[in-house]
Amino acid sequence: MTATEKRALESTQKDLADCRKRIFEYSAQEDQLVVEKARSVLKHKEQLSRIRDAHQALLEVQIRLIEAQSDVKGLEEQNANIKQQLDEKKAEITSARNEMEKMKAAATVARKKVMEAIGDGGEERLAYLNALVGDKTTEDVDHEIGAESTKLELIHGVDPAILRQYEKRAQDIEDLTRKKEELNAKLESYVRRITQIMEQWEPGVDGVIGKINDAFSYNFEQINCAGEVSIHKDEDFEQWAIEIKVKFRENETLQQLNQHRQSGGERAVSTIFYLMALQSMAQAPFRVVDEINQGMDPRNERMVHERMVEIACREHTSQYFLITPKLLTGLRYDERMRVLCIASGEHMPPAEDARKLDFANLVRIQRRLVAGAA
Repeated sequence: MTATEKRALESTQKDLADCRKRIFEYSAQEDQLVVEKARSVLKHKEQLSRIRDAHQALLEVQIRLIEAQSDVKGLEEQNANIKQQLDEKKAEITSARNEMEKMKAAATVARKKVMEAIGDGGEERLAYLNALVGDKTTEDVDHEIGAESTKLELIHGVDPAILRQYEKRAQDIEDLTRKKEELNAKLESYVRRITQIMEQWEPGVDGVIGKINDAFSYNFEQINCAGEVSIHKDEDFEQWAIEIKVKFRENETLQQLNQHRQSGGERAVSTIFYLMALQSMAQAPFRVVDEINQGMDPRNERMVHERMVEIACREHTSQYFLITPKLLTGLRYDERMRVLCIASGEHMPPAEDARKLDFANLVRIQRRLVAGAA
């Protein structure tokens, strides 16, 4: 290796060492900058938290300021009302004081007149006059004075006919007063008698209505509706009446049963359930129900038929005969039920062909046809 090459190699190595040194310094600076950046991020985050806290505190202070301003306004209005009431009370006190002064002056004048009226009698005459007055008011005394004056006018120079008329009217007044007292006594006796009678039968009526209401309400509960039976009581017994209230929809309240609020089918269902509730109160070996489903829509007819089947097929109940020209399909039936189809008319076959109307045989034929088609 020549001297020139050697010097070039040394120079290159020196430059390489310098580069490595600078790289190391740059790496150290980079690490320092990363640390400072992290510190700045943490400091920035801390400052953001402080800013949020300060902003939250500012909002709270503003809210408190608004509340305080509202309280101040309310207190100012309340203070104004109190001032107004105070002024009104002061005016009332002033008016009362003025009225008191007037009454004092009037009392002084009245006392002076009284003393002048009793004259020399003094306190004894005053006590006598007070005893005559007693608890009477000024109006009572004036009325008595007027009555006595009228008597004096009748006594002095009165027409005999007028006097007789006066005496007759006085007697009539006495008779009418006596009759009034007798009628009042009879009225009190009648009222006591009515009260005694009501105490005997009203609890019984309430008990019967309560039982009817229980049965009626139960029937409606079974069809997811509501019903109520109550009695309207009035001072006039002729106005007493049975009130029936029903509800067929969840968003409704109990409404009185009438032709304006419920449909025809709903009224029919309500009437039937009411009759069934009444029948539950009466003992009978059997009951006949004729065409109960006429005029009903299918939904109501199904509900009524199901309740009829449930009630009629209970143990230890009356026998029911349900007569109807038609029935819906898919109705509920019970093993205790019997269905009798009455066939009559001019097109009926003669007696010798009665087998043609053997319904059991017809059912067997229908079953065979269905089985064959399957």
